[in-house]
Amino acid sequence: MTANEQALLAQMQDLGYSHGLCITALQILSQDKLAVSDMLAFIYDERPTEEDFIKKMARICEANSWDTIG
Repeated sequence: MTANEQALLAQMQDLGYSHGLCITALQILSQDKLAVSDMLAFIYDERPTEEDFIKKMARICEANSWDTIG
């Protein structure tokens, strides 16, 4: 796990996100270092709810045309 991934996980845990979201987000976002950095900046700046975090992550997936199912 990279330093940014560790920082993102720590921030997610500090905000009380569910364990499932934390693991799933890291699996998806770790496909692209820039995506991890973007989400890390987002979580630091916005302190989003789980729902807002998921919406932002979905936009990143759509922008990158990632197939997150299978």
